[in-house]
Amino acid sequence: MAEILLATEHHSESCVRIEPGIHLRIGEMLHEFFPAPRKVVLLSDRNVAPLWAGPVEESLAQAGYELKDVLIPPGEEAKSLTMLGTLWDRCLDFGLDRSSVLVALGGGVVGDLGGFAAATLQRGIAVVQIPSTLLAQVDSSVGGKTGINRSAGKNLVGAFLQPRLVLVDPTLLGTLSDRQFRAGLAEVIKAGFIRDPRILSSLEDVADLEQLRADPDRVLELVERSVRMKAEVVQQDERERGVRAHLNFGHTIGHALEAADEYRGPLHGEAVAIGMVAACFLAVDLGLASPDLVGRMTRLLERFELPVHTPHSPADLLPFIGRDKKRQRGKSRWIVVPEIGRAEVVEDPPEESVFRALEAIQRS
Repeated sequence: MAEILLATEHHSESCVRIEPGIHLRIGEMLHEFFPAPRKVVLLSDRNVAPLWAGPVEESLAQAGYELKDVLIPPGEEAKSLTMLGTLWDRCLDFGLDRSSVLVALGGGVVGDLGGFAAATLQRGIAVVQIPSTLLAQVDSSVGGKTGINRSAGKNLVGAFLQPRLVLVDPTLLGTLSDRQFRAGLAEVIKAGFIRDPRILSSLEDVADLEQLRADPDRVLELVERSVRMKAEVVQQDERERGVRAHLNFGHTIGHALEAADEYRGPLHGEAVAIGMVAACFLAVDLGLASPDLVGRMTRLLERFELPVHTPHSPADLLPFIGRDKKRQRGKSRWIVVPEIGRAEVVEDPPEESVFRALEAIQRS
């Protein structure tokens, strides 16, 4: 079992454990941090719960916890104020108090919504994450960002709350569709481009998605390297005042693409893939990177059948980019990669450069 401890400037500590089959021992693991008896809310969605909730419930019950299940609809639309209110009410009706724990079993939507509920219930209770998608395992479950969406954009309302425990179990990826697996790979590729080139080399050693999914040891290595990369960054900068902004590579345009389609279009990872291509074009246009950067990014994404173009025009996307939550003092902030393994922030790039980058990813 790999264990990664993440201690932050705000004296909150998160423990990430990575091991095949670890979700079956959630009761034992939870007891180390929050001894029973106490109330535990298990949040999941209606797709994940039939697959994985049973063994988790059994383990928690055997460990002596009083359990309440809460199910939400799958999909990004569940990250809403309405669903948050429903979750609050279900937890409070259960008699949840400050000693209680919320366990989020699912993908990024479940983790973000559950984390935000935990951050606000009783002014803050503990949250434990059991991410069931590749994207959640390598990215959203680690680092303490929580939130919901608004019509103006994604994750515009939220809070920081480090999960006390994250159980990353690669066996949960076995039921993941190829599309969802690909979407998670976009965040793995992001980790390689901004900080860990060995991730890219490992991915370039396989021919396609089928070969990668047939190699559990390689998947485990990619997950662990991605988690370690993110944990190192978050430990340096929990509240995104500096280096943590680099984790947003591809997200400025990615979030705009999601919002433009009202969260019914590309999956988050698919949108980020397109956003990373645009960010590479921007870096080249600004004279910060070689055109080879675009080629390597595009070839790797296409190897795993991730999108590199969008039908949206620059005019479609610019209004959402203008409302991006990463803006500071009225200025947009873009993450670019001048060279593999090194990211930096570009503040308020020329409008014509942004426009050309958006044109480069447009395909009607």
